[in-house]
Amino acid sequence: MPWCPKCKTEYREGFTVCADCGSELVAEEPGDSSDEKLQKKSREDTWEPEWDGEVPSDEESASSEDEECADMDSENYSEATGEDDVRRRRIGGNRLYQDSSERASDNRSSAWVLLGLGAAGLVAVVLGAAGILPLSMGNPYLFYGVMGAIFILFVVAGIVSMKNAKIFEKKAESENSLRQTLLDWCGENLRAEDIDARVCAAGVSDEIAYFRRSSYIKEKLNHQFVNLNQGFLDQFIDDYIYDRIFGERVE
Repeated sequence: MPWCPKCKTEYREGFTVCADCGSELVAEEPGDSSDEKLQKKSREDTWEPEWDGEVPSDEESASSEDEECADMDSENYSEATGEDDVRRRRIGGNRLYQDSSERASDNRSSAWVLLGLGAAGLVAVVLGAAGILPLSMGNPYLFYGVMGAIFILFVVAGIVSMKNAKIFEKKAESENSLRQTLLDWCGENLRAEDIDARVCAAGVSDEIAYFRRSSYIKEKLNHQFVNLNQGFLDQFIDDYIYDRIFGERVE
């Protein structure tokens, strides 16, 4: 059967010219040329990785880079962060712990404010309902009912705050007793020279020295006294014991 060498189209007997390209037909189907065979073999021998069609986003690439950086710098970062936290606490900021005496005082102040507002509001509602004060707006029953309920809630919240203040006062007595016990132990067992000989090398800055000294004192107290509140302990070291051992506060 005749074939077109260019179009690779088979014709019936009797045709001599390709109707599409005009090339003369040949008697047999043309085989692959040497160049085509080389290209085909090159394509078969060349390995290309499979691609699932998904392109990693910029956020995913940045996330992987951030994770690698975090792994490399985690140790240095944690140490620097710890020293910065202690330094901020040393100059009076970032105080996370509030002792029970302060909380008792705050609750008592809130209680008196709430009780005062609630009582004054209830008196005003009673006078308004009696017609002495012109407070009614719209439906008087709805108005005085809502306002009365609000001021009653104020009174209830004030009573709850007053009870909380008494609870914190009892806790403050326990904290004061524990604080005195810790002060007595520190006065008997901790010396500035001994602490500096263990944790402070010559030439360190005041901030780093404070960090190392405070960490050493905290470790000793946690070893001697179990189940200490760590926030209470940090405040105790900062406000009571550090200056007693090492003198003037570092500014």
